[in-house]
Amino acid sequence: MSASAALEISTRHGWLVGFGNMVAKEYASWWRTRRAVVHLLLWLFVINAFILLIGLDEGPAGGRNSPLELLEELIEIFIRVGGLFATIGIVVATQSTVVSERQLGTAEWVLSKPVSRPAFLLSKFVVNGASFIWLAVAVPATVFYLQTLLHAYVQPALLPFLAGMLLHIQHLLFYLAFTLMLGTFFHGRGAVSGIAIGFLFGGLILPSFFPWMTGWLPWALPSLAAMAAQQQPLPAGSVIAIIISLLWTLLCILVALWRFEREEF
Repeated sequence: MSASAALEISTRHGWLVGFGNMVAKEYASWWRTRRAVVHLLLWLFVINAFILLIGLDEGPAGGRNSPLELLEELIEIFIRVGGLFATIGIVVATQSTVVSERQLGTAEWVLSKPVSRPAFLLSKFVVNGASFIWLAVAVPATVFYLQTLLHAYVQPALLPFLAGMLLHIQHLLFYLAFTLMLGTFFHGRGAVSGIAIGFLFGGLILPSFFPWMTGWLPWALPSLAAMAAQQQPLPAGSVIAIIISLLWTLLCILVALWRFEREEF
């Protein structure tokens, strides 16, 4: 099956009718084209090559940091800097997922088949999310885990590191849901990516002036992810902030479904 493969005929009815066909279509757009390979090489270069430069410059061989100090610094950089690039990447990679199909009439054609609107949107969230997490988080994180042994001669504790990665993934999934939601409201990619990336950078600036906002928006997740991976105790209220972030992701998905149901083709 190619990325533009025809959907299989389905006569079923229901809220998620056609979901399997749509998942296969979205999967093909990632894994049966060069898209996945390009993304994998991009993220290994952007994230792991950057870690390599930092490790070579500040490693014990250079006499600047002790192994444990370097390990904490590398974890911080991997999650904060790599996470920032990955978040921008998931916005850019999915900004036209809904917009372009609406503009080109592809969405109208697909929805004329036995495919429900929720299946159309949710398949994009599931496949884009799973593909991006694998290519921009799972593989780079595995390489990073090996890199720390090369640079710092010690590796992060596995379970805390995995906990940090889960929070990192939660952060990415929020921006994926947010981007898909924006795509149901706006007809231009510029508006979608501009608002999403603007919100991301707002999280780097506004908490300095309004600290209370951090606990009510997903902006706390990168710092919590770094702290968890470094085995540092999480501040009071962290669990509530994590739950609120999950609810924001769910809200974005629900709003996207609500808006797309009212789209006229």
